[in-house]
Amino acid sequence: MSHFLVRREFRRAFEEEGLASNPLPHPEGKAVEPPRPPEHRLRYIDLSYIVTGLLGFILAFVLSYYLSNRISRPLSELTDATQHIAEGKYGKRVDICGYQEAEKLASAFNYLSENLARNETLRKNLIADISHELRTPLAAQRGYLEALEDGVIDFNLDSLEVLSRNNLLLSRLVEDLRQLALADAGQLELHPQALDVGKVLREAVSGFEHSLQEKGVRMVFSVPQGLPEVHADRERLTQVIGNLVQNALAHSPQGGSIVLEVRREAEGVVVSVADQGPGIAEGELPMIFERFYRIDRSRARESGGSGLGLSIARSLVEAHGGRMWAESEPGKGTAISFTLPLTSAETTRAR
Repeated sequence: MSHFLVRREFRRAFEEEGLASNPLPHPEGKAVEPPRPPEHRLRYIDLSYIVTGLLGFILAFVLSYYLSNRISRPLSELTDATQHIAEGKYGKRVDICGYQEAEKLASAFNYLSENLARNETLRKNLIADISHELRTPLAAQRGYLEALEDGVIDFNLDSLEVLSRNNLLLSRLVEDLRQLALADAGQLELHPQALDVGKVLREAVSGFEHSLQEKGVRMVFSVPQGLPEVHADRERLTQVIGNLVQNALAHSPQGGSIVLEVRREAEGVVVSVADQGPGIAEGELPMIFERFYRIDRSRARESGGSGLGLSIARSLVEAHGGRMWAESEPGKGTAISFTLPLTSAETTRAR
């Protein structure tokens, strides 16, 4: 349509120009037909339209191919990688260099894939560790029961103690797993109240006096006066401190010391339990809060615990709205700290 209009206007302009510059005579009163435009000019116009259309088509094709390839290729790679994850092949990464949104999406996907692979490894290790932890006391109980049935050993206080100890290990393991399951589901029952953290700290440590004396470890308190009250569950806070002190005692050398420090910071009250043990390598430090993780893999459950104490402690602290972290240097010991929120009155007063 536009081509037709251009041709028509061209003809009209040419005719008007021709009549104005060369007026034709009108013999015998007859109208003289105006001159027609040269046909070669019209052919040039037609050719220019054809060339312009072809160039526009080629440009549109190249541009659409470039844009579609730029968008579809990253999406295809992400689709293939997602299919790998759907098949249970975690850890797949994609390297995409393109527009900013695709690079952000690829970065988020890689982070997700790495976390899935890590969680899958932890899940497999968790199942293997639970099986191992259950098998050891069960095997001991079964062995003693079979020996009693066969009359190989007599039923006495020693055999009863062995059965009782293994039964206690099983009970503790099941209870630890139950608490972790409740923490994961957000169903831990808490009864927070205003607490004097220094007082709770001393009460929690009092249960370790005999163990401290046996190992010759000295307990050092660093609790300043005038600390604000914290908003926490007394029983759960005692459990957290107990787990940390038990862990510090297990790694403290004979005649060493454990330092319990409480200090006030911007985010609340910070409690720290530091030992003088062998310390933890930097690469292993983030793993100590994982379930069933032991720095020394050769440690038995009786000497090294179940590997759930720090996991439970962190879950309890996070349920209170705090956080827990560890600082360590090989050969100089380890300090595990956590924060506790202040009571509403103390928070208002601080402001």
